[in-house]
Amino acid sequence: MVMLSGMLQTLKRLWFARRDARDVRAFVHERVGPAVLTYNPRHTVYVRAYYCYCVALFRNTLQRRPQAVHLVFGDYPLGDCALPLRRIAFQIEHTLVKPGGGDSDGAPVSATPLPHGEGRYLARLLHRPALVAADLVLDYSHANFLHLRDAGGFDDLLTHIAVIAPLLHEHCFTRDGRDQSSLTLFSDAGEGRRGRFLAAARARGLPIDNLKRCFDSDALQAQYRRTRVLVNVHRSDHNDTIEELRILPALQSGVIVVSEDGPLRHTLPYARFIVWTHYDMLVEQVASVLRDYDIWHARLFGDPELPQVLACMAAANRAAIDATLERWADAENVDGPANGKTR
Repeated sequence: MVMLSGMLQTLKRLWFARRDARDVRAFVHERVGPAVLTYNPRHTVYVRAYYCYCVALFRNTLQRRPQAVHLVFGDYPLGDCALPLRRIAFQIEHTLVKPGGGDSDGAPVSATPLPHGEGRYLARLLHRPALVAADLVLDYSHANFLHLRDAGGFDDLLTHIAVIAPLLHEHCFTRDGRDQSSLTLFSDAGEGRRGRFLAAARARGLPIDNLKRCFDSDALQAQYRRTRVLVNVHRSDHNDTIEELRILPALQSGVIVVSEDGPLRHTLPYARFIVWTHYDMLVEQVASVLRDYDIWHARLFGDPELPQVLACMAAANRAAIDATLERWADAENVDGPANGKTR
């Protein structure tokens, strides 16, 4: 067992060395007025679109409001820059985890109740030291933030979290051209609860396709614009943060999202535009939506409040970036360059 553990550690070190060598070639140190943005366009593929979206938000803000600052997105090398440094980290993990979930040992019990009053969720926070050490932590989910806040004990992190909703796609609510009936985006389509759902759906005769490892933002948006219904299913029985990185861009693209229910969904501003259901009812709900697709589409995407909700979310994203940069500028003016992180 010890030998196996040592081999795994060696393989892990080799993998990270290979990744680091690849990333060094991909780094960009981009000038935006007096600022420098250090980022990796080849960031981890399954969150790359969100990562690049956040970089773009900062770029756009610095174009409007120039500021002398060096922003490093992720745990990447700094490069040669003498500007005040600010490191930006990403919290993209599920924090709403049921007891017994992976990597949850020692996680505190939260204030968020489990379904059916069977106890409370754990507040799982992976990579906590790195997140606490960052100047800013970006999280895609307001539910994650509220869950940690209400659990207590995360004050060292909550002061520098900003929630940036993953508004990754352009709005396209048209019904035309949607020749793909229903879609899932499972990397583990033959396994676990997702595999069982697909088997049940196909046994029912539902015309559902699974698309694996489509992470390119343009390609995924093109696929969404062909699709009528996207089905979202939690990967495990334990990790329950709602998968906003998947469902919100689909909604922006005019896809009816049928999603397994999740805790704190009332915190999503767009919650009423998602079709929520229990895992055991997913097949029936998808069948119902496909059968009455025109009615569902008109009900959801004909509602004039949806564009307003999405516009307010986009404004909130911009406001969060504005407030962060303004806070950093004020700190530099008060304390001088030494206030920035040392190299």
